[in-house]
Amino acid sequence: MNIRQLEAFRATVMAGTVNGAAEMLGTSQSTVSRLIGHLERSLALPLFDRANGRLAVTPEGQLIFEQAEHAYRSYERIRELAGDVRQNRVGHIAIACMPALGLSFLPGVIKAFCEKYPGVTISLEIQSSTRVEDWIAAQQTDFGLAELPFSRADVAVDEFCRVPYYAILPPGHALAAKRELQPRDVDGLPFISMTSVCQVRHHVDQFFDAHGVRRVTSLETSYLQAVSEFVHLGMGVALADPFTVHANLDRVVARPMRPSLDFGVGLLYPRHRPLPKVCRTFIAFMREYRDRCFADVAARCGV
Repeated sequence: MNIRQLEAFRATVMAGTVNGAAEMLGTSQSTVSRLIGHLERSLALPLFDRANGRLAVTPEGQLIFEQAEHAYRSYERIRELAGDVRQNRVGHIAIACMPALGLSFLPGVIKAFCEKYPGVTISLEIQSSTRVEDWIAAQQTDFGLAELPFSRADVAVDEFCRVPYYAILPPGHALAAKRELQPRDVDGLPFISMTSVCQVRHHVDQFFDAHGVRRVTSLETSYLQAVSEFVHLGMGVALADPFTVHANLDRVVARPMRPSLDFGVGLLYPRHRPLPKVCRTFIAFMREYRDRCFADVAARCGV
């Protein structure tokens, strides 16, 4: 027994004739008769009474027809579901993300994506980069965004971006008159720093130490979004990635720094588990949003 045989049987009951069933299915009368014959032999039951040249469904056939209706509706639902999956009308995406992208960039991406694909549900977990890597290795989420580098064998990594940090200044700051800054420009200035538990803190310290720059780091915080808020309030200057800058373009002044420190983000996913189609669609959508974000920041900063 197979679905084609059930289709032929169902169509014949509904049409009342083999010829009518053939027209419904877009096939020949002989094909319908053959399929019904195969179905009767596989079930070892007569489905039609063919006496006196008339075709009437038997009581046993009627019972089979009722079950065939259930099976056919399930079959149709599978076909509809497959179409929904192809068109990203259904699905769920689980994302783990570092705070720098999870607090401002990704919410904007998710809003735009859900407006285009309202049937997709999304969960976003904001974690440290190390925790994101752990979640991906344990296959607790579909994919993640975390600061590079990573080296675990069970985690696949694609580079999502590698871009320079920007210097961010309070509105009206004297350094805002410059089109670009050098590391020595912040020498002796109050500097809003990340806390020592943040991976980027060590890179920033090494960067300024290598250029012989002394900063006054009397204020620390764990999130770059908070760093930007303190800069906006006039409490110091800082470095920020383009995603954080983009979220604060109207609150701080951003300038490129030459030379600068690179901000590298990896797209992480379990090495031995393929990404669902809806996740691949989201990632492509996210990359386009990323490019527009970078272009906006560069245009605003005169790069």
